[in-house]
Amino acid sequence: MPKVILNVAASTDNFIADVNGGVDWLPGEDSDPNDTCGMRSFKNDISVIVMGSTSYKQILNFGEWAWPDKLTYVFTSQRDLVSDNEQVKFLHDNPVRCIEIIRQSAKDKNIWLLGGAHLAHTFFSQKIIDEIILTVIPTSLGNGIKLNIPYSDFDLVSEIPCAARTIQCKYLKKCL
Repeated sequence: MPKVILNVAASTDNFIADVNGGVDWLPGEDSDPNDTCGMRSFKNDISVIVMGSTSYKQILNFGEWAWPDKLTYVFTSQRDLVSDNEQVKFLHDNPVRCIEIIRQSAKDKNIWLLGGAHLAHTFFSQKIIDEIILTVIPTSLGNGIKLNIPYSDFDLVSEIPCAARTIQCKYLKKCL
């Protein structure tokens, strides 16, 4: 069964975005030429991306859609949100009611819960997240949007040093 993996970057003080929701503080895609944090292989192992509407709108401002080969589900309460991209689908229901559709869409690959904080918290509270990959960037923001997920239902299984003092922590859901 496909796993739902929250793969997100956070500052050392646990913010995933600045006070305005910005992520300019994150290193760019080309900042890790050796792909030491494994993002390239992670993207190869997923076929579906899940995100909230705030993350979706922000990503639209980055330019060309970065995942043309991935089916993307956007959870939103906004009924007027549309896309010309056939790979982008909008869901207006509770994640618990939609997770089986999402898992079936993923087939034999995993699902990337991209963000944001509110959707991640909803998935966490509904026990939908199977794995967390948290990449800690050596930057302190002081304030902003926190991930606010307790890790009590997860075991830390690895801490991998990446480029430029970045640490990637991998957590797996405990078998309860």
